Amino acid sequence: NRLMNEIILELYEQNYAISNLAPFSESFYRRYGYENAIYEKMYELNPAYLRFFKPIKKGKIVRGKWKDSNLKEAVIKLYQDKLNQNNQRNTVDREEWWWDRLDTYYPGRFICVYFDKNNHPASYMFYRIRDRDFRVEELYYKTPQAAKALLSIIASHSSSDLKYYVKMPESSLLGEFFPEQEELKVQILPYMMTRIINVEQVLEALHLTNSGKINIEITDDEIVAENNGTWEIDQINKETKVRKNEKDPDYSGSLTNWTKVLLGHLTLKQAVRLGFIKEHHPVDNDFIKGEVSFYDYF
Repeated sequence: NRLMNEIILELYEQNYAISNLAPFSESFYRRYGYENAIYEKMYELNPAYLRFFKPIKKGKIVRGKWKDSNLKEAVIKLYQDKLNQNNQRNTVDREEWWWDRLDTYYPGRFICVYFDKNNHPASYMFYRIRDRDFRVEELYYKTPQAAKALLSIIASHSSSDLKYYVKMPESSLLGEFFPEQEELKVQILPYMMTRIINVEQVLEALHLTNSGKINIEITDDEIVAENNGTWEIDQINKETKVRKNEKDPDYSGSLTNWTKVLLGHLTLKQAVRLGFIKEHHPVDNDFIKGEVSFYDYF
């Protein structure tokens, strides 16, 4: 208990905005302000459905290992291009040493990169075959053709003896590429918990759907007292200004419940309907949060 309090206060003093962790117990870490905010979508593919994906006719697919410098360069470029779109939240900005660490942490992984007809990388995936399971542990594509190219590689391993799993971000629409979907098994699974360390920093990083002001009250942060209170978010054009005030809040809730809204997948209206957030004065506004593409484990 003392260690958790000390760590969180030290993170606040060092100007960190958030903390993520993989919980051994959700209820345990919720005591320290952590809440489920990062989910993953797991597809279990029916092997018979792989027949829909034929070998590509345009571009090429290169398969190899992380030590292949050309594949490594292509994967890092694609991942960084995604980050540079500025629509990601809580997605890890991987430095090269972190990429290398992932390769050590997940031994035996293969990489596939699809290069389009202009020889530009357009999709990649990491996968392993273990204990009769074909597991895609990371997959990203820029175009429908690029997605289907990777699905054709999975199809090339088609076997009734294998089970096929593809892990994707929660927002993934990969299943839409399958002409038949009845026997696709799709699960949304909690993955990482997040703790808001500095409320002001988080609010400043978010945008509202509409220009104007909204006052939210945050309660029950028993470790970082500075996070508690009423915060005014004022958005003028695309600039967000945040400050504390003494006004009556439009909405109020605990730090963990606000985490569901600010960094999780709930909208403000959904949180109100579920009873996580209390509405005092209805405001026609919400938070734009971007997408989570989180495959990392630590």
